[in-house]
Amino acid sequence: MKKSISAGLLLLAFAAGGTVVPRWLAHPRPAPVSAAVVPQTPTPAAPAAGEPLLAGQSGRVHEVFYHVGQQVRRGQLLLKLLQKQPSVQQQQLQLRLQRQQQAYVALQRQAAPAGQLQAAQAQLAATREQLARAVPMFNFVYVTAPADGQVLAPTAHAGDQLRPDSPVAQLVSLPAPDTTPLLSHVE
Repeated sequence: MKKSISAGLLLLAFAAGGTVVPRWLAHPRPAPVSAAVVPQTPTPAAPAAGEPLLAGQSGRVHEVFYHVGQQVRRGQLLLKLLQKQPSVQQQQLQLRLQRQQQAYVALQRQAAPAGQLQAAQAQLAATREQLARAVPMFNFVYVTAPADGQVLAPTAHAGDQLRPDSPVAQLVSLPAPDTTPLLSHVE
C-alpha cells in the first residue's frame, strides 16, 4: 500500500510541477533584467509637399473615391472618368468624308465641269451634316493610385475635364513601418 501511495505522489508531483526536486533544491535562476526601450521619436520634418498624381487619362470626372488625408494603396481606385469616343458610325462617316475630299481635290486638278464639282461639294456637305448629327460612344476609364501613400491635396472634382497630364491630387509616400521589436525583458 505504501508503494502505491508513493507512486501516486510521484505521479502527482510530475503532473503538478513537472519535476520531483523541491524548488528550494533546484538551481537558482537569475532574475530577469528589465530593459527600458525608449521609442525613437522622429524629428519633426518640414511638411512634405508630396508628388503630383497625374490622371494619365483624358475625360470628365464622373466620381471621386478619395478625400484629404486618406491613405491609399497601390492600385486603389481614385477616380472614375467618362470618356467620349467616336462611334462606329462616326468612324465610317469620317472615312467617307476623307475619300470624298480626296475625290473633290482630284476633280479640281482635272478641271472637271462645274456640275461635277457642285455635286462633289453637295456630297461633302451632306456627309459633314451626318457626321455632326452622329452620336458618340461613352465609356468609363479609371484612375488608380500608382503607389502607397497619403492624399494631401485633391485637385480633381466631379465634373472637371481632365487631360492625361492633369494633376488630380498630391500624394506623399507613407513612412516605413517601425518594425523594432519591443523588449520587455532580457534573459
